[in-house]
Amino acid sequence: MKITGVLVSAFLVSVLFVSTVLAGSVSTDVLKLSEPVEMGSNHEVFGDPMPNKSPGLSLSDLIEQKQSHLGKEVRVSAKIAQVCQAKGCFFIAMEGEKWARITFRDYGFFVPTDAANSLVLIEGIFSEVQLSGAQAHHYQTDLGSSSRVAADNFSPEYSIVASSVLIHKQR
Repeated sequence: MKITGVLVSAFLVSVLFVSTVLAGSVSTDVLKLSEPVEMGSNHEVFGDPMPNKSPGLSLSDLIEQKQSHLGKEVRVSAKIAQVCQAKGCFFIAMEGEKWARITFRDYGFFVPTDAANSLVLIEGIFSEVQLSGAQAHHYQTDLGSSSRVAADNFSPEYSIVASSVLIHKQR
């Protein structure tokens, strides 16, 4: 009887040890493929330096006034709703029901994959594009299963090709 109890205890300890090791190996790594060009006490800047950090036009105002901004350099304040989980190569900026997909000039920098829910200041060229169903599906896949933007809501798409992105650190 004592031997059985010892064996059961040893088995349970082994299972607990293996479970702990396996749980620790589950990947929850944050991808950060680009280093910030500037780090402040409450922000990081990716892409080009951003000397002027004053708030930009709200995303809602930009979209409502789109005709006067299409094809032009804009400065926009918004919140990051989601980040591409594959490498941080784009994110969805949202304000209320308005959203835009933010990519990075010349594919030259990326943002951390854990930047969702951060306030952001974006400088870049504003456009409106029509996406194919395949493009919308690809973007939806990159955002992951918890996407806040439905694949059928990707077209027309408002887009900013950013030269600089300032991400406010979450507290």
